[in-house]
Formats: sequence, C-alpha cells, structure tokens
Amino acid sequence: MRLGLAPRSLTIRPLRRRDLRGVMDIERVSYPKPWSEAVFRGELDRVRSSGDRCYLAATSGRTLAGYAGLMFAVDDAHVTNIAVGPAHRRSGVGRRLLAELAWAARDRGALAMTLEVRVSNLAAQRLYESFGFTTAGIRKNYYEDVEDSARDVASRGAGARLHSAPRRARSRGPAVNDASIVLGIETSCDETAAAVVRNGVDVLSSVVSSQVEIHARFGGVVPEVASRAHLESINPVIGRALAEAGLGPHSINAVACTVGPGLIGALLVGVSAAKALALTWRVPFVGVNHHEAHLYTAFLEDPTLEFPLVVLLVSGGHTMLIEMLDHGTYRLLGRTIDDAAGEAYDKVARYLGLGYPGGPAIDALAGHGDPRAVAFPRAMMTREGANDGLDFSFSGLKTSVVNFVRGHPGAATADIAASFQAAVVDVLVTKTRRAAAQVGARGIVLAGGVAANSSLRAELAEACHRDGMRCFLPSCALCTDNAAMIAAAGWHRLRADGPTPLTIGALPNLRLDFV
Repeated sequence: MRLGLAPRSLTIRPLRRRDLRGVMDIERVSYPKPWSEAVFRGELDRVRSSGDRCYLAATSGRTLAGYAGLMFAVDDAHVTNIAVGPAHRRSGVGRRLLAELAWAARDRGALAMTLEVRVSNLAAQRLYESFGFTTAGIRKNYYEDVEDSARDVASRGAGARLHSAPRRARSRGPAVNDASIVLGIETSCDETAAAVVRNGVDVLSSVVSSQVEIHARFGGVVPEVASRAHLESINPVIGRALAEAGLGPHSINAVACTVGPGLIGALLVGVSAAKALALTWRVPFVGVNHHEAHLYTAFLEDPTLEFPLVVLLVSGGHTMLIEMLDHGTYRLLGRTIDDAAGEAYDKVARYLGLGYPGGPAIDALAGHGDPRAVAFPRAMMTREGANDGLDFSFSGLKTSVVNFVRGHPGAATADIAASFQAAVVDVLVTKTRRAAAQVGARGIVLAGGVAANSSLRAELAEACHRDGMRCFLPSCALCTDNAAMIAAAGWHRLRADGPTPLTIGALPNLRLDFV
C-alpha cells in the first residue's frame, strides 16, 4: 500500500510568509545545504515587488506538503526549487507542483523552462522527462558536495508536453487555480476603477479615478455625466492597472466586471470594455454582483477570516446585515426599509450646507461637536419585527434633524452633525452586535463606503473588543468602490460557476442571492 497524500486532496496556492516554518522543515530534510528563512523572505518580497518570481505551496488542510518556485528572466523560466515533505513523497505532490509551474511559465509567455537536477536523482529526472524536459548538458561539481548537475530544458517546440501539463479540474467551471490572475473593472456609479488580483487575495495593482469633483457642483451623482466620464477614463485606467502590476495581456487569466446593481449607463461602459478584452485575449468573462464584491474586501486584507461571518454592508444606497456562511453562500439578516445610512448622511449634509459627498463632510465636522448635544431618535431598536429586530430605518432620523434645525436656528452645526452621527452609529453597532450573537458568528466585517467613517470604525471595534469578537475593518482605500474587490469576487465566481455568458447585459437592479 502506498502511503501519503492523494493528489486530489491537494490545494495549490501562492506561497506565503506564514508557510515559512513548514518550508524550513522540508528544506532541511531535502537539501544538504538548505536555503535560510531570510533567503525565502527575500524571494517572496520579489514576488510582489518585481514580479520576476513565482512561489507555490501544496497544502492539505493546514499541512504544507511541498513547495516550488520559478524565476523569470526575459523569455525563460527557471525552476529555483521544488521539494516535497517526507510524509507526502511518491504521492503525486511533485507532479502537481511542476504542472502548476508549467502553467505559470506559459501564462507569463516563457519560451523555455530550465532546471538543475542531481545526476543521481533518477526519479526526479523521470518526472521531468514526462513533462518534456531534455538534458542540455552536465555541470561538473555543481552542488556543494561536488555532485554533478544535469541541466534540463523544456521549450514549446522541443517539449510540447510542458504546456499541455494536466491541471486539476474543479467540480464546476473551468480550470482555475491559486495562481490565476484576474483583471477587475468597476463602473457602477461614480468611480472608474481597474485592478489586477492574483488568487483572489493578492492585489498586484488597484487604480481608481474618482468623479467626486465632477458631481460636487450638482450636489449628487448625475447619471449621464457619470457615463461620459467613464467613457473618457476606462482605457487609461485599465492601462495603468496593467502597467502597475507589471503584466501584459498574456498574463491575465480572466476579466471580471460589475454587471449590477448600479447606474445603467455607467454599468454598460464597464461591461462593454470587459467583454471586449475577454474576447480579444481569449479568456473567460465573469459578471460580478457589486454587493457580493463588497463582501470580499475583507479577504483581500485578511484571508484567514473564518466562517460564519456577519457583514455590515453600509453604503450610499444600501444598509444590510448579511451572514456569510461560506464563499458564495449568504443569508440576509436585516436591511433598511427606507433611506440607507449613506443616503441619510448625504441628505443631512445637503440640508446643513456641507456639500457633497455628505459622509466625509459630516464625519469631519462631527469631530468638533458634542455627540450628546441633541437626543436624536434611534429607530427600530427593539427586537420586534420580521427580521428579529435587525432591520434599519433612517428616514425618520433625517426628518428629525431637519425639524430640529428649523426649531433651533442658532444651534451649532458641529453639535448637530456629531449628534446625528452618534445616532446612526449607535443603531448600526447595536444591530450588528445583535446579529452576531444570534447566528454565533466567528467575526464581524465592516464593508461599503460608510465603512470609512471614523466614529463607526471606532465604536464597532470597541464593541467587538468588549464582546470578545473578532472584528475586521477594511483600509479606507477598500471601503469605497474599487476594482480589487471585483477581481476577488470574480476569482471565486469563476472557480465556483465558470465563465459568465457574453449574452448577459448590465443589470441595474441586480439583487444578491440569499439562501
């Protein structure tokens, strides 16, 4: 009986710093003179900084079974190392790793792939031969113990099997792995954004062109103006995203874009551009729900988050409490029945003469006011209702602010802003804590444009600390609409469902599917 890991139980993903303890354990038993941890850290730094390295890990559950690396130089890819832990040898791990390296070399456009192997390691040489490698020469006394090295080479011409290496198929959808690179495009409202993301979590670039200054003079987003601005910006933004990632079209494995919800004209710009690129580059097209993409901002910065999670999605048009049971599986816990929190911010700011967008303006002014100056109402705070007291309502709060200002013309605007914000944050935090307790969540995630609000971030973090609950607050760059979250959600959708038919159009009223 052959012991070890069955190949189908493996996961191949990018090697990360947290894997280095396991890497060193395997390195020490695999090589007479192993690399140091500092050398591996330097190699992983080059993966992100220069992009001329590719390192992969083979895992089963939490166990590191093996690892492998590539170094790119012009149109050549050189295997820097490939090693498998003793408990997992002779079970196909090395073959899987080499196959993924071959695909990485192909995706990078490498014309040849090279490696060094000990002349005494006949098993490794047979493996390489099965991938189309041929011996190009012998290097005398190459290794530290003066053993000779055989330099093996495989090219697209001489070793065709290299670029037809088997890739493990998913249960659904096309072949997609942890090294797959997705170009994301976002044009749902007033930001033109493009980003390049690898394996759903590694952001290689993220570019956002905001239209805030364009719409500020109108006090809100003008759909036709937004569409025209997207048309002017879409190509330069995509070009810059690719340039910052240091990649060309040949490296992109899929193109994902927002298909809804959003402004119909704005959505059409992104959808059209994404379809055109997917057709030209002959890669899958993936349509993404904008709300689902917001749920994935957390995993871009902390892939270790564990399900179930309660996500407070709070933006200009939506306020929802969502239980994230698994990737692609969501349950709606509560939503606003009228104005969303961000919408209330914009309307109150406009009434107070603070301009657009209202959220940042009120947040900044509130820091100079007294949040206890005015006792504005906290609507629907009881546990009664269709969703166990987890629905929201902010329309009455907005009206209360208007009535107070009319009745107290001399009141300090900073105090009004601070008291209004305190009421909104109190409701959001209270209901989020309630939802987490009801479903037994392992963590709370904040997402959406209002997630950048300083008071909400501070109060939610403090509440989670008191409750002993893990709390994730996205960086402010990922709070607003961006394409990195689109690419991340697209990677997961491609893995689960496969490509989206090119017949799909823009869907301005698209809803998120709930169980």
